[in-house]
Amino acid sequence: MKRLVLSLLVCSLLSAVSTASASVVAYWRFDDVGDADIEQWGPVAAGNPLPDSDGQTVWRKAVHDHSGNGNHLATWEYDDVWGGGLGWAGFDWSADIPAATVPLTGAANALSIKNAGGWPAAMTWSEQSLPTGVNIETMTPAAFTIEASFKADTLGGYRTIVGRDDRYVASINGDLASVYFQVMPENQVAFKFTDVAGFWHELVSDPGAVTTGQWYNMVGVSDGSTMSLYLDNTLLKQLDLTVSGSTNTALALGSASGGDWESGTWSLGRGLYAGGHVDRWFGYIDEVRISDNALNPSEFLQVPEPATMTILAIGSLMALSRRRKS
Repeated sequence: MKRLVLSLLVCSLLSAVSTASASVVAYWRFDDVGDADIEQWGPVAAGNPLPDSDGQTVWRKAVHDHSGNGNHLATWEYDDVWGGGLGWAGFDWSADIPAATVPLTGAANALSIKNAGGWPAAMTWSEQSLPTGVNIETMTPAAFTIEASFKADTLGGYRTIVGRDDRYVASINGDLASVYFQVMPENQVAFKFTDVAGFWHELVSDPGAVTTGQWYNMVGVSDGSTMSLYLDNTLLKQLDLTVSGSTNTALALGSASGGDWESGTWSLGRGLYAGGHVDRWFGYIDEVRISDNALNPSEFLQVPEPATMTILAIGSLMALSRRRKS
């Protein structure tokens, strides 16, 4: 009986982890050593530049999507791939990381990315990456979660870590994009999005939430009824979406496009406003994950490892069994 109970407990815990993973649409870890599609341009290693897309004219895979959906990232331009060029809009890999392992999965973490110049831009490009699973550029999830680790070198102004390109979707201001996951001028962290009905929703922390030179883990969650913003696993703000009057709080997707963006494109290291690339991020980004459901805090990347929780649960059960025998 004890073995049966232990087996059921372990299976239940593993099933919970598996269920959470099944909702992941994109997961960019930047630890892509050995990926032939990336390393054909040179080794994935700290200090090396990520392959670029030559201003979104030539497809080069720069970051692998570990969700299994094929939503790989390209970077905008490094000027001269692997030739030590200007690097004005590209990224370099860095050994500066938030932690050596990812708490939720126990996976080793060795690399992050850092802007290589003053105009960083990484983005999805589904026309070229050809996702085989959920296409992140066409989804309009009723519930979703954005997670990212970041460390700023420079703050002040608007600094977008993760965004989704769009225009003419928000009724309050047609220049707003679909998503901003960012730091604001007074060092507040913010999670903002436009919904399918055209309503604008935002959560903004108190000033001074973050500073330069320190790693943070931020999570934004919308379950369709409530919007939540977490920093380092602490709930900072919540918003009741039902009082907005919106008839559909799913994430918006428009149909506009510009010379260097299209509706639905997801970006790292920049945002979009009035059809222009803005809000550049200066610093490090790591472990970015987007899910098409509302994760609870026990399912966030930055939580105790499932194996640890399983061992603790099994230990407690065995202790209870011993007490019953004594």
